[in-house]
Amino acid sequence: MGLDTMPTFWVTREGRVLVSDRENHRVQVFDLDGRHRATWPDFIQPTDIHVDRDGTVYVAELRNRVTVCNSKGKVLARWGRVPTKEPGYFTAPHAIWVDSHGDLYVGEVLEGQRIQKFKRK
Repeated sequence: MGLDTMPTFWVTREGRVLVSDRENHRVQVFDLDGRHRATWPDFIQPTDIHVDRDGTVYVAELRNRVTVCNSKGKVLARWGRVPTKEPGYFTAPHAIWVDSHGDLYVGEVLEGQRIQKFKRK
C-alpha cells in the first residue's frame, strides 16, 4: 500500500472506528478492540470520513462524488459522479469536514484543486 492509498479513519463517540478502504470501494466499521462490525459497500474510492455531532457520516469519494450516510451506513444523500469543475460538483474530492454551524467543506485534489463550502439551510 503506497502513501497515496493510505486509509483514513474516524473514531465515533460510540466507540466505532470507521475506515475508508479506498482500493476496495467501501467503508469498514470496527470496534475499539479491532473487531470487524460492518462493511458499507458501494463507494467509489472513499478518501476521507467526517462524522458530525449528530452522528451523520460524510464521505469524500475520489471519483467525483460525496456521500452522506446515517450512523448505520444508510445513504441519505449522494451527489456528483460526473467529473466537472462546475460549482457544487466535483472532480476529485479528497477531504471533507463539517463545521460547528453544520456547513460542509470539500477539498479536492488532482484536476480539482479547490475547496468548496456548502452552507447548511
